[in-house]
Amino acid sequence: MIKKCADARTGGVRVKSVWIYRLVFAVFASLFLSQVGLGGGFALSGVGSKAIGMGGAFRGLADDWSAAYWNPAGLTQLEKSELNAMLVAITPRPEYTPDITYYGIDVGYRNGLARYPNDKTSFIPDVSGFMKLKGLKGVTAGVAVFVPFGLGSEWDLFEPRSMDLAHPYPWYDHQADLNVIDIHPTIAKGFMDGKLSLGVGLSIQRGDVLFRKTYLKPSGLPLPHQNLVIDSKIEGDGMGFGANGGLLFKLSDKIQFGISGKTGSTIKLKGTAEQTLFTFNNEDLRTTLLANSYTLADTMQILFLFAAQNHTSTPDADAELKTPADIGFGLAIKPSEKLTFTGEVAYTMWSSLDSILIELDGVDPSGQPAQNSAIVLDWENTVRFSAGLEYWMFEPLALRLGYYLDPSPVPDETFTPLIPDMGDKSSVNIGAAMRFASFELSYNFEYIKFQERTITTLEDVNSDGVFDNYPGVFKSDLYASHVSLSYRF
Repeated sequence: MIKKCADARTGGVRVKSVWIYRLVFAVFASLFLSQVGLGGGFALSGVGSKAIGMGGAFRGLADDWSAAYWNPAGLTQLEKSELNAMLVAITPRPEYTPDITYYGIDVGYRNGLARYPNDKTSFIPDVSGFMKLKGLKGVTAGVAVFVPFGLGSEWDLFEPRSMDLAHPYPWYDHQADLNVIDIHPTIAKGFMDGKLSLGVGLSIQRGDVLFRKTYLKPSGLPLPHQNLVIDSKIEGDGMGFGANGGLLFKLSDKIQFGISGKTGSTIKLKGTAEQTLFTFNNEDLRTTLLANSYTLADTMQILFLFAAQNHTSTPDADAELKTPADIGFGLAIKPSEKLTFTGEVAYTMWSSLDSILIELDGVDPSGQPAQNSAIVLDWENTVRFSAGLEYWMFEPLALRLGYYLDPSPVPDETFTPLIPDMGDKSSVNIGAAMRFASFELSYNFEYIKFQERTITTLEDVNSDGVFDNYPGVFKSDLYASHVSLSYRF
């Protein structure tokens, strides 16, 4: 994710890695379409049909494979070795009504008209395998592959209208796709006759980024040609590393608690930034300007702005994308063998995303050396509250309910429709599980309601001449289905 105008472009990554890692990433990326975004910032709701079905209140229970994500200490509770597969289908319904003027002038953002993105349903897979190590008492180890972070949106927001551009402007002119795939080897061991468990995991993360946005830069020409229009598209990928760890303690047969956290990671992105400066097609204005041109430099500038072809540059770009650290406490209470209640509070350190420095190597569309830039985010730390329950109606069938409240870390001053976290979120989940032989099939339906957000003022947080947010009214709902299958042996 990167930004800025003609002299503010960004980068993604192209990093060589072993072929098997590329194969895993390619399989996941092929299923990961746009329009993603459930949790705070660009985090998803979590991992595991059961865990999400219980509102993500899972650190204190952590009794299936998704403990590798929530609290790796819980893997000691697996009764058998197991293989798991999960598929999530996410359908967001965002709406944005722009109210953008530059110094009181409408510059082409279709103010007052509700805009909707290119609707797509995202399909996200997770897989894992964990073994009870017979030669090592109380030890469980294995690998999970899941998607902890992702966002995606594709909007038609900008309409040049009467700007007399020489070529048609792209239909989808604002786009953001971020996919982070985590290969997560994990190990856990029990102590004190199983009352205490400790676990750790390693995050080997690969991120893939596409970011597209319209930038306006003063042209020095009269209305309605007062701004140059730049279509900026960045693509890239890269790798980062992190870790998580946790403990689980059983106070009694009916009560246990868990504490877990993860480090943040820094994904080093490399890629290219393609910027296209759109030229004007107004022969009368061109003739008038040339007739009043007194220097060779002025003449060359006029010919440049009214050229028959657009001007495009593709500088190399380097950047670093930080994912946040978090820590949480969870409690599980089992009044009976059939019924379990869970609760959790989690603190996510989104403030590590204060800004993104983009280093460029090449030229901008004017042929001048491309200038580095910084994207201001100024995200805020958040606290998420979750609660859930599971009730086994009879041995093969369980019902699950869950709820969480998750604030948005994105302030008004840096908010754009490219980040789907439009406001504080309330999530309601309902799910079920069925056991048969060595298999367990689970399903969960999730509904997320976003608090409406209204932004009234354009902000240039770092005073670089480029506005960092999008005024207007934002609304959104989101629907997701989670299906998982486990085989225990």
